Amino acid sequence: MASILTPSAFQIKIKEEHVVKGIKTTNETFFTLGNITNVDRRIVTIPASTSIDLFNVNGLNPSAGTFPSSSMKYARITNLDTTSSLAVSFTSSKAPDGIGIIGTDLTSSYTSGGSGGVIGLYPAVPTTSSVSGSGMTLDVVVSSSLIMSQSLTINSAPTDCATGTYNVNLVGGSGTGATAQAVVTGADPSQPTLATVMVLDPGRGYVVDDSFTIAGGDLGTGQLVTGQAFTNNGLTPNVTNDITREIAVYTTTGQGGTVNVVSVGGVVSTVTPVNIGTGYLETQLITISKDQLTNVGFGNVSSDYTCTLVANDVENSGQAALAILTSSNITTDIFQAKIAAGGTGYQVGETVTVNKAEIGNTTNDAIFTLTLNDFTENGSRSYWTMDVLPTSSLMFSSPQVTGSTFNGFFDQDIEFVSVYAETERMDVEYVVVNSDNA
Repeated sequence: MASILTPSAFQIKIKEEHVVKGIKTTNETFFTLGNITNVDRRIVTIPASTSIDLFNVNGLNPSAGTFPSSSMKYARITNLDTTSSLAVSFTSSKAPDGIGIIGTDLTSSYTSGGSGGVIGLYPAVPTTSSVSGSGMTLDVVVSSSLIMSQSLTINSAPTDCATGTYNVNLVGGSGTGATAQAVVTGADPSQPTLATVMVLDPGRGYVVDDSFTIAGGDLGTGQLVTGQAFTNNGLTPNVTNDITREIAVYTTTGQGGTVNVVSVGGVVSTVTPVNIGTGYLETQLITISKDQLTNVGFGNVSSDYTCTLVANDVENSGQAALAILTSSNITTDIFQAKIAAGGTGYQVGETVTVNKAEIGNTTNDAIFTLTLNDFTENGSRSYWTMDVLPTSSLMFSSPQVTGSTFNGFFDQDIEFVSVYAETERMDVEYVVVNSDNA
């Protein structure tokens, strides 16, 4: 959106002055708000003994007297009457009513316990609470998984994998979703070694005696095939020295490979991969320059050596096999804990506990700490009211509030700001400052 309006600064100045025995004390406070896009100012006349909603700071969209709470940066309410006080009330948005939302999965509120139990579904499990809630039941699923960050034993590993670290899927077994970090080291560059396989994602549903493989190609693609000379379908240089030298070869994608270059009878006779590297592709051109050959001792060299890789020159990593799982590789814990009955009287921060005997005799009771997302918001609104003295002002910079009489947490905003003329008809001024860059 393009607009002719440019965000600007909004300046606030508060001046206090006090004179005692002819001695004057003055205090001035300045504050500047940046990126302000809108200032709404009104003077409203309040009939005697009447309450009106002055403005709403919990609207989703701006409208007359309504401002999205996320955009509000500053508000001022001023009693313009010279003799009477003005009552100002702040009313909250709806509060949680302490009833759990049926179907909500409390695993995001999991605190501790619940491991080591018998796998299964445990419906309508009763809970106990730490404060005032009662009646909540849970449908609990205890499931098995691999142990996080544990190293798995390697039974067999390919010799054609490429040096590096790989995040791989673990194929096989009774469950789903397990992944691991596989590290291939290159102490012998011609035959890199699969050194470790460590669990990254434990997955679900795995059991003792399951076994895994790492699929072919997951530990590198495009390695050179060792012990098999390239098919020379390019230039063959003439040389003056018959020698053997190991030379690194590269393509636009391939790297890390080396080859033994052998010259016999004054020509380069064979070029055979030694270190397999990775990333080489069929149809790519391998070039060993005339200068390279000269520099490593082949004497006078007639041209570059070139050949085009064919299917038999490159291969992907083979399959790796891991040892079968034992009880030391498996753990059981709570996979899901959905609210079956909501109960009543629960509070944010309250803990609910499931007895270990109810969920397959886990090693400890399972404990969940409730959050605002675990409740419906059908409770009554809270409010508080204060007097503003004649010709005085009340200022605030956020619609968020806390305290025991106002729901007790910052997730509840002020929604309505109301004013009440206590004794007589009176004028009230308000200013609300907004920024679209909230």
